[in-house]
Amino acid sequence: MKILGQISQGLEELGKTELEKLGAKGAKAVFRGVFFETDAAGAMRVNYCSRLFDRFLLPLFTFSCHDSDQLYSKAKKYHWENLFGIKSTFAVTAAVSGGRIKHSRWAGLKLKDAIADHFRDICGKRPYVDRKEPDAGLDLRIRGSRAEVRLDLSGGALHRRGYRKQTVKAPMRETVAAAALEMTGWKGEKPLSDPMCGSGTILCEALMKYCRIPAGYYRKKWGFYRMEEYSKLTWKQVKAEADHRIISLPEKLLSGSDVSHEAVSAARSNLETFRDGKKVIVSQRDWHESQGYADTVILTNPPHGIRIFEETAGMLVKEFGDFLKQKCQGSTAYIFLGDTKLLKKVGLRTAWRKELSSGGLNGRLARYDLY
Repeated sequence: MKILGQISQGLEELGKTELEKLGAKGAKAVFRGVFFETDAAGAMRVNYCSRLFDRFLLPLFTFSCHDSDQLYSKAKKYHWENLFGIKSTFAVTAAVSGGRIKHSRWAGLKLKDAIADHFRDICGKRPYVDRKEPDAGLDLRIRGSRAEVRLDLSGGALHRRGYRKQTVKAPMRETVAAAALEMTGWKGEKPLSDPMCGSGTILCEALMKYCRIPAGYYRKKWGFYRMEEYSKLTWKQVKAEADHRIISLPEKLLSGSDVSHEAVSAARSNLETFRDGKKVIVSQRDWHESQGYADTVILTNPPHGIRIFEETAGMLVKEFGDFLKQKCQGSTAYIFLGDTKLLKKVGLRTAWRKELSSGGLNGRLARYDLY
């Protein structure tokens, strides 16, 4: 089967490499996505194990679509009962461009009506729509006069790992933190610390990465339950194979701190989801008062944007750059900022900068070698 993995802009090649490691064939990177070939087991594996992708979509059927009547007629003929029944819920997302149908919401409504009327014709009842937690998620794309309907194999955005019990204002998205970790190349050979850890997203993702915990380990619901090729036995085997690779976290490998009591409480609560979460040292502390870090990988996302005023953010980043220069010799620092202008405030020469988008912001992850 051919599948599309949706991923943030700038991560396409990184995502392609991840899929190949998970056994995908013929992976081809496109703008904000990667197409690849796999079987049913592979579809389950990439959803369960991928740390970088937002979701995976399975094309169901394509057809000529010149207007909304043709969309309704073609969609109504599809055998939706092979995917879900009247006791299941479903939801539709849609996007249109370059054709006679000008409004995405109208296109989505016509597909929803076609599905509902299909079930009414064959059994006299229809399934209900649930936009928040549907059993089956369907994605409609119309470009010009061609339409494609796709099944959401992920069952919702994959950044929702299931470990976030508490949060703070504008937390770092899990897939962004995972991408930042992947870019650093960190594999646990040195301690990793986040001196502005917020609710602990980087620490949680670092723990999952080192311990080889599948990204979907705590998720309860999957869209691939609805694909025709789904098998409970195959899913059980895929999950057991991935779970068998989990290892323990060494003491003192991960640490973080934050000046906010609320943030530290949230980070500790989220880390408690994991068996070895208490091995991660999280303290309430202002990094200004820290003695610094030696031979450590420092990865952090300083407060900026809606979390703090721009002028204050600039001053904070400048002071943090001074802290790195004066107290962190021998370490390597990685700073992620959604506002690229703030990187100039760090005051240190970058070894490299890499694109890393987050929440509509075209951010950057910068590396600093501290001598």
